[in-house]
Amino acid sequence: MFRVVTGILLLAAGLAAATPDSLRQHVGVYVWGRLSGGLERAAADVRRLGADRAVRVYIGPAASWDPSGKPDNSPLHIKVQRADYHAFLAAFPVVMLTAYDIASFDYYKRQRLDDSHLNATRDEFRRFTLELAKMPGRKIISNWEFENDCANDRWQACREYYQARIDGILEGRKDAKLARLPGEILTAFEFTIVPGYTGKSSGLVEVGSKLNGIDFYSYSSWASIGSDFDARTMYQSFDWGAHVLREFTARNHLPARFIIGEFGEYWNMHPAGERMKALVEACLNRGVEYLFDWVLYDQPGNRDDHGRDASHFGKYTLDGMLTPQGKAFRNWFVAAK
Repeated sequence: MFRVVTGILLLAAGLAAATPDSLRQHVGVYVWGRLSGGLERAAADVRRLGADRAVRVYIGPAASWDPSGKPDNSPLHIKVQRADYHAFLAAFPVVMLTAYDIASFDYYKRQRLDDSHLNATRDEFRRFTLELAKMPGRKIISNWEFENDCANDRWQACREYYQARIDGILEGRKDAKLARLPGEILTAFEFTIVPGYTGKSSGLVEVGSKLNGIDFYSYSSWASIGSDFDARTMYQSFDWGAHVLREFTARNHLPARFIIGEFGEYWNMHPAGERMKALVEACLNRGVEYLFDWVLYDQPGNRDDHGRDASHFGKYTLDGMLTPQGKAFRNWFVAAK
């Protein structure tokens, strides 16, 4: 966890609270895992929360992660044309996509990719970008938690794969611009460990900072969320974390645009949401552009890294009932309508 550095941190007191409209512009929810009724129902439930400006969703191989629950291993540019994905993406002005290609799925984790795989990955992301650009609005193409996606001893090989993804997106953007397509497509690199974290290597430092073509750095922020933090300490933790990230990117002449790709807490332990509200306000005060709360629906049976029950993160239960956290989350946006 981040620890408070006295005299350096901005305190929550004295800073203006985020308005409902500001929250609505910058805060969304992550649509992942088991859904109560596919992407169509998920889109309606997101809008019912009031967080209807930005959303995050997975797209790629593997039936276990597909919102339809089907083994659809189509290439990304084909899969995004599927009716449920197309309608979901069209429903929100900003969509962050956790995207993986069929060309190199899982191979890059086990071995260094040859030119054939790298070229196929690059081309799949180029086609995917071009297809996304046909739709108005902003799409942000990201990975999932680099340090968890790739084992530490595979990072440099994974870096080649990650660069191929980004190169394909950049090529697709050029094609889209020539075709005068309306959509804006941006890149993101997601990591879990910030610079200077004691005892753990940072994917941002070792890999993300060395990639060319990054628009956003996305922090999946579980390491900054203390189970025993009150709202004030949570604010301080994220204020300091955002400071560390800005200082690192400035020192290394890197893009200074940030996303909190995942944040959340168990609603059965913290039903009121005041800790998450403090977290969000700290990040917005530091200029973070988007934050995505984990997760839209409870995921019965999920376990954390220590084998503990991890099912109570949802804004809804799978039968469509708002959880206590969902009710608190919805209240953030109520005056924005």
